Amino acid sequence: MAEENFNYAGFWVRLFAGILDLAFLAPIFLLLVYLVGPSDYQMIKIDQPSFHYSEIAASSQNKFIDYIGWGLSIVYITYFLSRKGQATIGKKLLEIYVGNPDGSQLTVQRSCARAAASILTSMTLGLGFVMLVFTKEKTALHDIICKTRVFHGKKS
Repeated sequence: MAEENFNYAGFWVRLFAGILDLAFLAPIFLLLVYLVGPSDYQMIKIDQPSFHYSEIAASSQNKFIDYIGWGLSIVYITYFLSRKGQATIGKKLLEIYVGNPDGSQLTVQRSCARAAASILTSMTLGLGFVMLVFTKEKTALHDIICKTRVFHGKKS
């Protein structure tokens, strides 16, 4: 298949796919935080009187919850993108898929790298996602880093 024949997925369809993925992941994330998350009594640091309890609890708990969220996202994205359908649940519902520039399936390693890079993209205050509007192949920052593309159309 020649490169000019590809139909790349644009900003809005990718955004909605991400929202669908979040809707799917949110209950799992909340369950994990409930089951594994630190309880308040584990946050108290008696030997550090200069800190208030609420400051310690907020910073430690927020970091832990961030790590759970990032880990869950990386596992979810890696699992689905490295499989035959090349799409997360949200992407599959909107008939888009992720692949190498030639459309071929990603390896587990490249899927994992892309998942990690997408966290980096989200840390750019959205600019890493917005840049896909201005690129010919509609590539976000994590697509450029990992040499991947998001294609519109069903993956058979």
